Amino acid sequence: MRRRDLGAAAVLLAFGLFAVTQARGLRFGSVVAPGPGFFPLCLAGALCLTSLALLVAALRATPEGAVVSAAGGRRFAVMGTLVALLVYALVLEQLGFLLATFGLLVFFFKALQRQRWLVAVVGAVATALVSHLVFKVWLGVNLPGGLLRF
Repeated sequence: MRRRDLGAAAVLLAFGLFAVTQARGLRFGSVVAPGPGFFPLCLAGALCLTSLALLVAALRATPEGAVVSAAGGRRFAVMGTLVALLVYALVLEQLGFLLATFGLLVFFFKALQRQRWLVAVVGAVATALVSHLVFKVWLGVNLPGGLLRF
C-alpha cells in the first residue's frame, strides 16, 4: 500500500507542477480583480501542496508487513464526524457561525485528532476567525450571527 501511495502522490505532484507551469502563462491579476490565471494557479498550487502532504504521509506510514488494527478508530472517526456535522447544522442558527464553528473544530481537534487543549483551542479560534474574515468581511456572505450578532 505504501508503494501505491508514493506513486499516487508523485503522479499528483507531477500533474500539479505541470498545471502550475501552464497557469503561469495566463494573466494572474489580483485578489480584487482576478485574471484568467488566478484560479488555475491557486488550484494548481493547492494540488502541489496536497500531493506533498500525501507524499510525506506515505513516507511516514508504517511498513506493509506491520499489523495495525485501526478499524474501531476509523469507525469512531467517521461516525463522530457525521454526528458532529449534524449537530453543527442544527445549532448553527442559534449559536451563530463563530461559536458553532469553534465548537465543531474543538471537537475535531480534540476528539478525532487527539490534540492538546492549547492546540485545539488556538487552532479552532484561529480557523473560525479566519473563516469569518474571509467569508463575512471579504466576500460579503451573510453568516448566522447567533448569540454574538456581528
